[in-house]
Amino acid sequence: MHLKKQRTGALFIFLLLGGMLVSTCFAQSPEDILAEVGDVKITRADYDKEYAAHVAMANPQVSEQLATPEGRKIVLTQLAEIHALHKKAEQQGLNKGEKYEKSFHDMAVARLVSETMQGLVKGVEITDSEAREHYDKNKASYTEPEQYHVFQIVVNTVEKAAEIKKKLSDGGSFIELAKAESIDEYKNSGGDKGFVSVTMLEKLVRSALVALKKDEVSAPIKMDEDLFMLVKYVDRKEEGTKEFDSVSAQIKRDLLAEKQRSIYEAEIDKLKKELAFEMNPAAAESLRKESLTDEEKNAVLFKITGKEVKVAEAEEDLQQIPSFMRPQILKGEALNDFLKDFCFRHLAFAKVEKNFADLSSQFPEIIKDAARSAVIRAMLDEKIGSITLEESEIADFYQKNLSQFKTQAQMRAHHILVKEEAEAKEILATLEKDPAKFSDIAREKSVCPSGKQGGGDLGAFGEGQMVKEFDEACKTSEIGKIVGPVKTDFGYHIIRVDERQSAGVMKLEEVSEQIRARLLPEKQRETFTKLVEELKKEFNVKVYQEKL
Repeated sequence: MHLKKQRTGALFIFLLLGGMLVSTCFAQSPEDILAEVGDVKITRADYDKEYAAHVAMANPQVSEQLATPEGRKIVLTQLAEIHALHKKAEQQGLNKGEKYEKSFHDMAVARLVSETMQGLVKGVEITDSEAREHYDKNKASYTEPEQYHVFQIVVNTVEKAAEIKKKLSDGGSFIELAKAESIDEYKNSGGDKGFVSVTMLEKLVRSALVALKKDEVSAPIKMDEDLFMLVKYVDRKEEGTKEFDSVSAQIKRDLLAEKQRSIYEAEIDKLKKELAFEMNPAAAESLRKESLTDEEKNAVLFKITGKEVKVAEAEEDLQQIPSFMRPQILKGEALNDFLKDFCFRHLAFAKVEKNFADLSSQFPEIIKDAARSAVIRAMLDEKIGSITLEESEIADFYQKNLSQFKTQAQMRAHHILVKEEAEAKEILATLEKDPAKFSDIAREKSVCPSGKQGGGDLGAFGEGQMVKEFDEACKTSEIGKIVGPVKTDFGYHIIRVDERQSAGVMKLEEVSEQIRARLLPEKQRETFTKLVEELKKEFNVKVYQEKL
């Protein structure tokens, strides 16, 4: 993303430039003054410190952009704008009152938590000798198994496989025949799978490759009732140990993470004793459930110096984890790791709250930055946060951009997938007697992930999105009627189509929030840009980019 386009939200500058610095009171040479905001001078030292903070917070791509002459100029301009915002906010007396004090305190605590946590592992590093020692003791962990550069052709009958094998024996091109005949995902690359570790190969394929000579094509390998494969290899890498230089960087990263983790865990144990931490094991275990009752959500998960943290707060954090990963966390040891991190965060905040006065004295610059950030937030909340969109604006955008809201024909369906036709017919007979058992049978017998995850529910999908045979069945089946078995390359399907929708245009009420999410930031940006430009004129802001 281009740097000039990074100011995507009304609070962008405030969020990006978290802290600000007080200009020095000492006399500066003209060359050391890079910008002026009224009577405030932004010195080269101010800029260098702020620029370094930017680079430290940015991801590698943005850091690279910041290092360009254009990037450095943008940082200087934004620093001057921040000073103008701060100056105006203080003039308006927004650095007073209960709301401001709470905002300031919350920001200060968060910054102090970050500083103290970083301080725990500051200076921690892994030396070359530590990495080498770990490598020497664990060489078996850094072996590369034997690898084959594999080519394959997959077809659905043994007769077809034999036919292709004969063509290859007669001098046919493996790549061209794979492109023309193969039905697998490597068809377009001419059957080329690249180097594959023997540990990743299916047993039948591995056995075939071991028995082959380089460039020799195997006999048809029966992978399933209707899947047959021809394979060959064009190169082979022997099993061996990776050189230290090739893995040293990864070893250092792993050992550093391990060392930092040990430090954090020691700090957790210390804080638990210091802050009278009490965990409720039963409440913690309840987080493994797919859904919680209101009573379970309101249960106390743990206490810190008597303050209660409810299960609902941890559940809210769990909901931020992608849905496909959540079951693994809820059922395995990963839940304990999640809870450990969750508790540590609360313990760290409680420690800072308890020692706020001492830490404020220890880190005065953080306190100053938090105060400035809070007063700027107060002004932006007042000027930008109150901006709304009229329903007429949303409707007008919708009418002018109807083409953006077109929908293709869609269907919703449930299915049960099994490998054998006989089993599919048996399931269909059961469902003809008791259709209500569909989801239960899908969870028990379907080999598709949708079975266990949703009782066979495939959700909404467009016409042509599924394989041909499945798609045709869904387009022609009576809504609500169970049909099958439908044979595809994946096996045999029992299908129930729940809904079909024709192509058309989504209704305004269906997309109004989507439109709002797009238009509101644009309106906020316009207001913010106008505010900044007015302040730059009011305070006679001068930016000397040529001095950088």
